Amino acid sequence: MKQNSQSVHNNIMVVALPDHPYYFELIKHFKVRTLDEAINSFDTYELVIDLSPLRTQKKFLFLKELAKTTKADIVSDLTLCWGEWIMKYSPQVKASVSTLFYSPNNAFEYSLRDELDSEMVKTISQFAQTMNQKMIQHKDLKLSFHYPRTIAMIINEAYFAVGEKLATAEDIDLAMKNGVNYPLGPIEWGQKIGLHNIAQLLEELSTITRDDRYKLSTELKLQAFKYL
Repeated sequence: MKQNSQSVHNNIMVVALPDHPYYFELIKHFKVRTLDEAINSFDTYELVIDLSPLRTQKKFLFLKELAKTTKADIVSDLTLCWGEWIMKYSPQVKASVSTLFYSPNNAFEYSLRDELDSEMVKTISQFAQTMNQKMIQHKDLKLSFHYPRTIAMIINEAYFAVGEKLATAEDIDLAMKNGVNYPLGPIEWGQKIGLHNIAQLLEELSTITRDDRYKLSTELKLQAFKYL
């Protein structure tokens, strides 16, 4: 898809892959690069918005390589990461966002390194407006952002139920939409987000915390592998 040259923000580089939920909107407005293109680009940018779908270790290594080729401030998507750890050891990251999980409310969370950084708030606000999204601040980012962690656990429980033949996927979705007033059923919601993303987040949370709450259901793992 061709970029609209009149709307491209020339001083911003966005790192994203084609399966990102905003991808086709991103390429209308920004210079979008793959991971390899980003770390091999020596162009001058005022800001890098990294929306790559990487877990903690790979994200850290990518950011480390990126910092060798640009002095720009970085806003990084930490949906699949241990946010506190990345922010501690990647000083060029001035803010983090969580955009990988489709939101029926057209919103994403963000967190600032410096809570008083009004310029960064303005920058993220402009990005959100460009993407027709709302922004919600997540203060004191520790393990991960609220929305992806919570919805991943709900969807995982639904797949536990399917795997144990407690209910069909259709019945679960119908019950949660009509009984709990969810905008989407958890199975449908998971398909919109991408089961591979949900599986990766749960595996990351389980690895870090060793908490059984994040144990990945076999059924979800089997379904997620279809998309890898």
